[in-house]
Amino acid sequence: MTFQQFMNFSREVRSHYLKPIGQFLLKLKLKANHLTTLSFFLGLIAAYYLFQNNLLFTIFILLHLVIDGLDGVLARLTQPTTFGKYFDHVSDQFIVFLLLLQVYFYLNDYYVIIVLFMTLVTYIVHFATKMKYPVIYVRTGTSIALLFFPLWPQFIAQGTYLVIGAFILYSLIQQLRYFLNTRI
Repeated sequence: MTFQQFMNFSREVRSHYLKPIGQFLLKLKLKANHLTTLSFFLGLIAAYYLFQNNLLFTIFILLHLVIDGLDGVLARLTQPTTFGKYFDHVSDQFIVFLLLLQVYFYLNDYYVIIVLFMTLVTYIVHFATKMKYPVIYVRTGTSIALLFFPLWPQFIAQGTYLVIGAFILYSLIQQLRYFLNTRI
């Protein structure tokens, strides 16, 4: 199963199980962009509490992930917009950027800056090409990994940014490959 096939499968499962909640939210006159905005603010609060209060970080990051899953379901129940698609992806990746920034401040490790820079370049290329150039989104994996921070603090923090770095490097390679294949 390719990454894209996995993402499509995941989207179908979320739509199937969360559709009743999405229909209820539609009756409340909520739109997908409202949920994206709420998810974004929950992600900001979660990033603030990372390394300060693990319980609050856990609560807010899980709420962020659930609400973010619902915004896609709601968008598919109505008419998805180009703005909504970009708004959702940019806000999600901004949360990743903030989480990595928090890891940098916690560890004071300059390798995190390299991962942040690679992440920024990857997403700029992805969004500048109207999401045609491939990228692996790392927000969910980053969030889940950091939930386990109290178990083994130094290892979890370093492991998180190293794994993200590997995925982002892979994304950059895939983008280069896509560029070369479309230019030949």
